[in-house]
Amino acid sequence: MLRTGAWRAVVAAGLAILAATPVLAQERIFDGQWHFSVTPYLWLPTIYADTSLKGPAGITSIDTAMHSTPSTYLKNLSFAAMISGEARQGNWSVFTDYIYLRFKDQDTTIRAVYGPAGRGVGFADMGSEIDITGNVWTLAGSYTVWREGAKHIDVFAGTRYLGMDADLDWRVAGTRGVLPGVQGGASGEFSKWDAIIGVKGQLPLSGDGRWFMPYYFDVGSGSGNTTWQALIAAGYRFDWGNVTLSLRSLSYDFSGRHSETVDARFTGLALGASFLF
Repeated sequence: MLRTGAWRAVVAAGLAILAATPVLAQERIFDGQWHFSVTPYLWLPTIYADTSLKGPAGITSIDTAMHSTPSTYLKNLSFAAMISGEARQGNWSVFTDYIYLRFKDQDTTIRAVYGPAGRGVGFADMGSEIDITGNVWTLAGSYTVWREGAKHIDVFAGTRYLGMDADLDWRVAGTRGVLPGVQGGASGEFSKWDAIIGVKGQLPLSGDGRWFMPYYFDVGSGSGNTTWQALIAAGYRFDWGNVTLSLRSLSYDFSGRHSETVDARFTGLALGASFLF
C-alpha cells in the first residue's frame, strides 16, 4: 500500500502529465508522421471595395465605392463558405484556404462616370446597388525554419486566386446635358492569380500550452496588382482540436483605372474550429 506521501507524488505526477498534454500534442505534429487539420470558420469583415466597371455605349467606365459592415451587409449575404486545411509531415507542410461570398442588392455609391476619351461626366448619384460573387483560394507549401517547444516559425510560398463577378444597377441624374437621368446596368469579371510569400507560426500564451497565439502574414503580386494578408489570433486547445478567434485582413490593389478593376480590403474578426487527425 502506498503511503500518503507516495500518493501525493503520484497525483502530482499525474497532474503534471495532464497539464503538459496540450504542449506535447503540439510538439507531436513534428514527429515525422502525417498530421492533418480541417478548419471551418466564420469571418465577418468590414468591406471596403472600389470597383471600376465598363459602362454602356458612350460610357467608358463607372467607378463605384462600397463601405459596408456586417450589420449592414448580412441581410444581403445570400451564401458564404469558408474553410482551411493543412497537411504536415515533420517540418514540411501544405496548406490551403478557400472563401466564397455572394451578395445580392448591396448598396453602393457611384464615385465617377467617364465618357469618351476618359473624360469625367458630371452626375448626381440617385442610389445604386451591386451584386457580387467572389472566390478567394490560397494554396502554399511551407517549411519550419525554427522551433522550440510549442513555438515555431514557418516560411512559405504559393499562390492566391481571386475570382469576382460584379453586376451593377446604377441610377444617376446627369448634369451639363452630357448624361441624362438614367437607370442602367454594368458588369465586370475579374480573374487574377498572384504569387505569394510569407511567414506563419504559433506562440504559447499559457504554461500548460492550452492557450496559444497563431500568426500569419503574406504579400504577393500578379499582373497589374498587389495583395497582402495578415492574421493574429488567440486560440484554446481541446482534446479534439482547437478553437481560435482572430483578427484578419485581406487586401487587393489594382494599378489600372477606367477599366475592369477592383481595389478591396476586408478586415474583421473570424471564429474557427480546427479538427485534428
